[in-house]
Amino acid sequence: MEMGDFEGKRFRKRLMGLDPSDVEAFLRDLADELNRSREENENLKNDILTLDAAVKEHREREKTIRAVLVTAQKGAEQVKANAEREAKLIVSEAEVKAEGILKEANNRLIRMEQEMSEMRRNRIQFGARMRSLLDSYSQMLDDDGKLAPLKFEEKQENPDKT
Repeated sequence: MEMGDFEGKRFRKRLMGLDPSDVEAFLRDLADELNRSREENENLKNDILTLDAAVKEHREREKTIRAVLVTAQKGAEQVKANAEREAKLIVSEAEVKAEGILKEANNRLIRMEQEMSEMRRNRIQFGARMRSLLDSYSQMLDDDGKLAPLKFEEKQENPDKT
């Protein structure tokens, strides 16, 4: 029996009032429908509580996920900033090392140029000394060549001096 069936319910009339069996049957039907409606209402309330708990749980999860995402994003930004700082530091250190290497190479080049210049001076001095020595020997040979006939003649004249 549906709830709407109760609204228009008519009881048969009897001599002494309403038929008690009809009234009893109606009351039983009414009690059954009321119990069924209470059960359905209780089940719906439980469903609402379950759904509310699920919605609340999902909202809490959403808050947690948002917080984790914000933390992850901040962490990623921090990692990126740290990586950029470290990269700049590495580049700066590399530039300082490169400058040091270039300075050392430049100093070596200057030393080598000085050594080459010293070697050129030494070669020029050696060439001058050698020329002077050769000139001296040449002069001696020339002088000795001019004196050789005289010495020969002198030996011929004085054979005892040998």
